[in-house]
Amino acid sequence: MRLIHYRFGDFVLDPAGRELTRCGERVALPLKSLECLVYLVANRQRAVGRDELVSAVWGRAEVSDTVITQTLRRARKALDDAGDRQAVIRTVSGFGYRWVAEVEEVDAQATVGVPEPVPAPEPASMPDADADAEVDAEFEEEADADAVADAERVPAPASTPVRSRRWRPGWVAGALALMLTLGLGAAGLWYLQHAARTAEVEAVDNRVAVLPVRVEPVDAELSWVRLGAMEYAAERLRSARLRVTPTDQVLHLDAVLQRSSPNATDPTALRDLRIRSDARWLIVPSARRVGSQWRVQLRSVGRDDDISVEGTGDTALQAMAVATDSWLRRVGRKAPVAAVPTAVQEHLRRIDAELDAGQLDAARTQIKDAPAGLRDTPMLRVREGQLEYRAGHMDAAARLFQAALAQAGPIESGVRAKGLMGLGAVALRDGQPEQAKRHYSEALEAAKTTASTQDVSLLGNAYNGRGVAQVQLGQLDAAVADLGHARIAMQRSGDVVSAAMVGSNLGRLEALRNHWPQALQEFDNAAEVFRRYQVYDYFVATLVSKANAELAVVQPDAAARTVERSEELLQRVEDTQLLAVARTAQVEVALANGQLARARELLRVMPTSGMAGQSLVRLQMADALARGDQAGGAQLAARLPDLAELLQPATLAVAVQAAGSRAAAQRWMTRYEAQQPPQQALQATAAWSVAAVLARFGDSIRALQAADAALTIANRDGSPSERIRANLLRARILIDAGRLDDATAVLGELDAYTAVDYRVAWFAWTLYTRRGEVDLASSAEKQARALAGERALEAVPLL
Repeated sequence: MRLIHYRFGDFVLDPAGRELTRCGERVALPLKSLECLVYLVANRQRAVGRDELVSAVWGRAEVSDTVITQTLRRARKALDDAGDRQAVIRTVSGFGYRWVAEVEEVDAQATVGVPEPVPAPEPASMPDADADAEVDAEFEEEADADAVADAERVPAPASTPVRSRRWRPGWVAGALALMLTLGLGAAGLWYLQHAARTAEVEAVDNRVAVLPVRVEPVDAELSWVRLGAMEYAAERLRSARLRVTPTDQVLHLDAVLQRSSPNATDPTALRDLRIRSDARWLIVPSARRVGSQWRVQLRSVGRDDDISVEGTGDTALQAMAVATDSWLRRVGRKAPVAAVPTAVQEHLRRIDAELDAGQLDAARTQIKDAPAGLRDTPMLRVREGQLEYRAGHMDAAARLFQAALAQAGPIESGVRAKGLMGLGAVALRDGQPEQAKRHYSEALEAAKTTASTQDVSLLGNAYNGRGVAQVQLGQLDAAVADLGHARIAMQRSGDVVSAAMVGSNLGRLEALRNHWPQALQEFDNAAEVFRRYQVYDYFVATLVSKANAELAVVQPDAAARTVERSEELLQRVEDTQLLAVARTAQVEVALANGQLARARELLRVMPTSGMAGQSLVRLQMADALARGDQAGGAQLAARLPDLAELLQPATLAVAVQAAGSRAAAQRWMTRYEAQQPPQQALQATAAWSVAAVLARFGDSIRALQAADAALTIANRDGSPSERIRANLLRARILIDAGRLDDATAVLGELDAYTAVDYRVAWFAWTLYTRRGEVDLASSAEKQARALAGERALEAVPLL
């Protein structure tokens, strides 16, 4: 395979290596800026539209103008093209960008003679940050105002406040606030797994992936055709009872294609993409306007064939209809009995294409300019409601959804379902889960009355939305059932990425329920899907969650391997919020394995702009205690109460171990208790913290009583690590009280963890030393040293 480098001026751009050099010296650039350069120079013969660039580089439709502008600004600055020069990249007003500098293509070998620079360490702020997107690496929570085009942020019912990311429009279902669980018992679990496998087998031979349309000539007025005609083709194929890969999943596939091959028609790249898509056919459409006519060509790369068909028509959609029906006949499928698309349908497609591309102002203009017969219809009002919802205008969105549903005369069931889901999403945003549940329940009834298989995704989104509402209402059993329906619906519609998002969130919830094997399996399954589709943000988030679960089940070595998998991927992560969460997990894993130097280095480069202040100080306190620096931990603990955000149990547990006095520790307890509802039972970590304060600064009798209470809660609600921590606290209290036989009985229960958990090994060594049992103490000391890493045995371990 011939590898090409692009040379222009003093610069050489290596597309395969994603590297820019100047006079042989590497130029540090964020990955997204580099990928913009690669795409623009590879397509330098023409202007590249904004949404095309977004699809190729970000792989999603909803990226703000601010993010794009900042990404290109960094690229231009690196090329000395900033300001008004535009000698390399020219802005095409109202459309996109064009590469204008002269470029020489050279074989990769031709640049071998250039001295290889020593890579300089990149600053922690190098990854781009979406200016308008907040990533939640712990729970991706979104509710759907439409089966295709909306995103919702919903507070998670977890103990830790999280921020959610507005993901690409069509992946709303998978990114809902799935704080749910599969507490259905063995029979229910078998049903879900069996139904999922059945849906997968049923769908694979009928599955089609339609890529975005390559449009010529390049014209801002025609940019809607790229996604609008693609969606129209997908709808027509669904009418022929084929399963079509959802739009947003296709956009990721298209981005994979652009990264793997500058030539979008390369047969090898297309075959590889078809295999990656799990589809039987991959359709690559192109459209050209010739005079007053449109010509559409569809190239179909199948498992056993490679077919090309054409269609012509007065409009792009008419030509697409002819080409699509011709392709259906070529593969032995019956074309749908559907009329040629009307001007009204084309106008709707224009609106939908702008919404899919995140061009809200353009979509608003299209709605305003709609024909008189369309302007006041329920379908247009619902679309307008979706637009206002995505713009953050909740009151306006609710009024439009209500107006659509209140119109006289029959309303098509799919439109009614979308309007009701819109109201449900608004209610969730407004903190009214009871209303949201009612709206989503009505949407489900409407969606169930649709006969078309293309509306399976409606059911999935409606079930998801109702599940979110039921979680907020504490109705977990009902929410679990809805989640099961939602995931199967997503799989039946071919939306495996959204189904994986559900699975990843399910893994987190199974962890909360202490169903650890199932949680880890969910993470593994979801991570494999994200890896295959190169959904890097969710891949990293899932690996982080898996590593946290492995720490919880006392598998620090496995957690280290998991975070190591995420290390390379972090170079592709733009959002500082996700990056901070991932780095936090890396620090915690390093501390658990005694890798103190690595933990300190990670803390040094921690992207503080993306994390809560208490999270950073918590890690710093834990690091100090792990190194035996009790005074340093106490200093950090003294400043923490001034932080504004809610105090988390994990922070409380470290703070009470670091506090320099009983008064300081008690301030932490008082603050935590003040923010909890009076009726809420003490969480396992908080109960342990009460006992820890008494153990450090109180009397042994009360401390042991509190430790017994904490162990009871940990046994009922805690992870294996929390149960170990509660038992070790009891053992410490008993050792300090001279009750060595009782302490021995406690540690006897933990013997299975002695070979993997430094805390247990250390306390075993301490106990046997106190008892004067030399041989056992020597054996325990060897085990503790083997697990200590860089920790000093003289320091009491952080529990």
